[in-house]
Amino acid sequence: MRIFLLFFPVFFFCGLLHAQTVKVEYGGDPLPGKDRKKIEQFLQHEVDFYSQFGLPDTLSLQLYVFENRREAINYLESINVSLPIKASGAYSPKLQKAVILGRENGRERSLAIIYHELSHHFVSQILGKRPPSWLNEGLSEYFEHCTIHKKAVRHTFTEYEQGRVRTMYMLGEVNLPTFLK
Repeated sequence: MRIFLLFFPVFFFCGLLHAQTVKVEYGGDPLPGKDRKKIEQFLQHEVDFYSQFGLPDTLSLQLYVFENRREAINYLESINVSLPIKASGAYSPKLQKAVILGRENGRERSLAIIYHELSHHFVSQILGKRPPSWLNEGLSEYFEHCTIHKKAVRHTFTEYEQGRVRTMYMLGEVNLPTFLK
């Protein structure tokens, strides 16, 4: 029994040492310190979520944020990354690089796009270079609509999501009490 009590703190402490490390290299235009702080808080939230599914202990990624969309597109062309015309961001699993295409739509919107693209990075780290698009985009959309508050990260319920749930309820596709839990 004494040996157990002696070694228990050692095992407990070693368990605490097992934590994910995410190294982010910022590129593109400089980000304000306030935005970097929010990004790093959100990264911790995503790490906490994705570590349940086998996230590697150490991750590295590059985050390039551009103020001007044209500059971002030129950069993407220079590294041979193509994207849909309407895209606001891109993630390359091969390069482990997220690129945000212009902050013209405001600070909060660009942070949401960053959260979306970072989620792609985590999903590709767990499932490989070609995860199912429904899962990859679904999780990324979920994180895109989250906001950081003083004590927690919260998901904002968009009008589209409200309408979709209302339709599912009216069609009997969802049990509302179960859904709300």
